[in-house]
Amino acid sequence: MASTLHPSGIASSSAKDPDVYHHGNLRPALIAAAREALDTVAPESISLKALAAQLGVSQPAPYRHFSSREALLAAVATDGFEQFTATLAEAAGKGPESERFQRACLAYLRFGSRYPGLYRLMFASHLLRTATDPSLGSASKTAFDQLLHLLDKLIAPELINATAIWVWSTLHGLVMLEAEGLTSATLTQKVTPADVVRRMIGYLSGAPRSPKVKEKNTHRKAATLK
Repeated sequence: MASTLHPSGIASSSAKDPDVYHHGNLRPALIAAAREALDTVAPESISLKALAAQLGVSQPAPYRHFSSREALLAAVATDGFEQFTATLAEAAGKGPESERFQRACLAYLRFGSRYPGLYRLMFASHLLRTATDPSLGSASKTAFDQLLHLLDKLIAPELINATAIWVWSTLHGLVMLEAEGLTSATLTQKVTPADVVRRMIGYLSGAPRSPKVKEKNTHRKAATLK
């Protein structure tokens, strides 16, 4: 059964015959179009029927790739998580663990600021709890594992899980505050997201250290003495 049409949220930009059934790359085109639509409408306002009209294919054509709007949104979120994970990994790069962690945190904030609609779908919707696509669950877990991996090199193992939730909650809160326009308030005008991340790093630097970090620091001191 087709999802409810909300044409006001998605404008048709194709001059193709609407009875056309075939599109060379319809699946990725649907994902890209839905992702773009998230910049201006809520996930609930996206419909396969409107996307079909936008892409110039028949109304049944999208259902050859996605059984429902929810299935399409799950694919969009999966694509988002994969990009998110790659973005954090690239930002972390190499170097001292605290600097890698800080760069990854700032990349998280930039991702949320650049893709607010996609971010909400990934982190502030019911999709993860109701989706049945195993690819989405795997992609979201890989994203969280990226954070665990960064902390594994920074603090003691017994602190990693609780600290990961704390860091994630803080970064998520900052993204959502900016999305709601609340970071312009008097209290936050003097504090930037980077300031908050640096404060987190400060707290983490006082936490019990990971044995891996201790061992690495010992080798550095030994090398200096030589």
